Amino acid sequence: MKSSYNNNLNYGDLLSGIVFSSDPKTITEFGILEGYSLKTFVDNTNNNTIINAYDIFDEFNGNGANKENLQKIFNSYSNISIEYGDFYKKHKEIDNKSIDLLHVDIANNGSVLEFVFENYMEKLSDNGILIFEGGSLERDNVEWMIKYNKPKIKPILEKFKDLYKIKTIGVVPSITIIKKKN
Repeated sequence: MKSSYNNNLNYGDLLSGIVFSSDPKTITEFGILEGYSLKTFVDNTNNNTIINAYDIFDEFNGNGANKENLQKIFNSYSNISIEYGDFYKKHKEIDNKSIDLLHVDIANNGSVLEFVFENYMEKLSDNGILIFEGGSLERDNVEWMIKYNKPKIKPILEKFKDLYKIKTIGVVPSITIIKKKN
């Protein structure tokens, strides 16, 4: 079926739509890079939405975020916190059911997603949403995933499909949206 929707996917519009329709009171983000998704979140919420953005900054072996630059860009927003936060440890400090929207974009692979299911899904509020970069078959086969023999994401999504509502959108990159089944 022909449609203009089939040709282009604007991930900013997708994120904006998710944020607008879910009206989160709390957003937690892991992986900031240059702040694209963070800017989308702040532009589509009100000043009462608490946004906690975490990164490991220069500890990341690759294209990492610059904390000072990010703080300059976002310092006028009183509801945003940009802090060092190790994804593999931070869950211990977060209360269960305290996150309305969780965004994870940290060189995602199957191991990262498995860790999300085991340690972060309980942190989501009853109507909470997880946005996870990756999930398509094509994204599982990008060069760095193959080069570094990273576990694929798609099999982990299959493993949890009966427990959660899961929708993957796009090819490369792709975004997977996950919600609890109520």
